[in-house]
Amino acid sequence: AGWMYRLMVESLLGLHLEAARLRFAPVLPTEWEGFELDYRYRQTWYRIEVQQNDPGTSDAVWLDGVQQVDGTIPLVDDGVEHKVEINWPRAG
Repeated sequence: AGWMYRLMVESLLGLHLEAARLRFAPVLPTEWEGFELDYRYRQTWYRIEVQQNDPGTSDAVWLDGVQQVDGTIPLVDDGVEHKVEINWPRAG
């Protein structure tokens, strides 16, 4: 069961934890519009919404309305709910 969880979260949804940062690299079926995920880091919730865009568009990661230049989400345990929006290009 643990391997299946890792397969889904890391490979399909592309969620990777790297030293208190989340990095995304989803490999979604082309017919999916996207997905929503609630992620808890200690006592803080991150509400994540991934939307697939047209092929050839660039990816963008937003945290609480601010675009993240490096494409990762810094995780902080501040007890405040955060909104993450990810625009990801659909595989051509």
